[in-house]
Amino acid sequence: MLSRLHARLDAGLCRIEVAALAIAGVAVVSAMLLVSADALMRYLIAAPLAFQLHVSEFYLLPASLMMALAWGYRTGGAIQISVLISVLPPKVVGPLTRALLAASAAYIAYLSWRSSLLFLRALERNEVVMGVVDWPVSLSWIWVTAGSALLAARLLLDTLAPTLRPIGFAHD
Repeated sequence: MLSRLHARLDAGLCRIEVAALAIAGVAVVSAMLLVSADALMRYLIAAPLAFQLHVSEFYLLPASLMMALAWGYRTGGAIQISVLISVLPPKVVGPLTRALLAASAAYIAYLSWRSSLLFLRALERNEVVMGVVDWPVSLSWIWVTAGSALLAARLLLDTLAPTLRPIGFAHD
């Protein structure tokens, strides 16, 4: 019963992670196109894109990093120090791994909560970064909130998994 529920939650989270990865991919391609267009316009016709830096720095780059975090962790893009795992007895490795995953999930969830408070404060105060266009600060925080919440969900789901799977075992 619980393993079936976990499998359904895992499959749903995998779909969300892939959708978030698609958002990250669009952000990377968009940033690449904007930077390239800015460079071409700057050197060919001496008319750079004045908004490119702000869009790339405050929206596209945070989106590309944060939205890919959970997928990256699930597919093996995490640093794993396995020296202790090979030395400790198997009875200790499972509970220790679960405890560390739970601690990581709690920390990342806290990060998501704090960034959501910054998002809400910036939204409420209508904070902007002034430039050619006044860019809303709140929209840059949404990527941190969403990406870290997704990673916290993945870490928590892995903590509660009926069977621990090694980092990097991906199934889409």
